[in-house]
Amino acid sequence: MFIDTILEKIQYNEDDLRTKHDGIAAVIMKGDKILMMDHVKFNFWTIPVGKVDENQSVEDGFKMEIGEELGIKPIKYKEIHKFVKRYKRESKMVTVTSHIFLIEKWTGTIRNNEPKKHRSIKWMTVDEIKKQREISDATKEALKVIEKI
Repeated sequence: MFIDTILEKIQYNEDDLRTKHDGIAAVIMKGDKILMMDHVKFNFWTIPVGKVDENQSVEDGFKMEIGEELGIKPIKYKEIHKFVKRYKRESKMVTVTSHIFLIEKWTGTIRNNEPKKHRSIKWMTVDEIKKQREISDATKEALKVIEKI
């Protein structure tokens, strides 16, 4: 599979290699479109994602990552899904528990605050997302939940 080949060549940082950690992801919608980010390191389209720091709550990590990446402050949100996935990274097995949040209301203006991490951001319909060559696991899981809402 194409994505497995890419993941073998990635230069991981120390946080990426923590044996077990929590991740966050956010579904932000505008009408029938979902905010997507073109991720440089992993070379796929994804909903906003990030890692929770050690000794940080999932909710605090979620708010921090969304603020850093997009410049917004979530004010109405809820966790809609959680999943666990194991990845092989530099011959280590890493277990990530991902928490997906739906952001219903926020303050601030959405912008790409980390252009070295994300080539671009774009609003896409579910059908447009499904047509992308590669999408993140968090995006795949989020789509399953969104289609049931």
